[in-house]
Amino acid sequence: MRRLLKLIKKNLFIIVILLQVLFLAVMAGLNYVAQEFGYVIYLETEPYDPRDVFYGDYVRLNYDIETIHPPYWFGSEDVKQNKVINVLLKPDERGIYIVKAASDKNLDPQGSEVVMTARYLYKDHENIRHVTYGIDRYYIENGTGEKYNSMDEMLVTVALSPWGQKKILKVEEMNK
Repeated sequence: MRRLLKLIKKNLFIIVILLQVLFLAVMAGLNYVAQEFGYVIYLETEPYDPRDVFYGDYVRLNYDIETIHPPYWFGSEDVKQNKVINVLLKPDERGIYIVKAASDKNLDPQGSEVVMTARYLYKDHENIRHVTYGIDRYYIENGTGEKYNSMDEMLVTVALSPWGQKKILKVEEMNK
């Protein structure tokens, strides 16, 4: 009986280790798939360069698509803070994606349109809704923040996976 318990414990330990390794491999693989096979879009933003004590320098990205003006809101009036909503984006004449519609219900993209999920933050006194996409920090090498601070507007290249994962691929100065 003791041998059986010892064997079960040993195998259980090996299974737990294998599950952890598998989990890490899947996480890395999903990130790679989003980058290599995801739908690539371009977003306009303005930089702000703070510093994180634990992670170092990063650029805070303030996207134009984080504000949803009343004509583009097609959802419920009483959306709770932090609720996941859908934002339908379409490319403008420059190829930069802008808000076409937003809702707490499903939206149907057509052609080159894409749907990005966002977290609802709040509605201000002008009925403008504010959201976050979870891609508002771009970590940079220490000491390179001055380069980003000197930019007025930036172009952010983002990969969107079919299951909704978002990844910043590149941040560069926007050509006027």
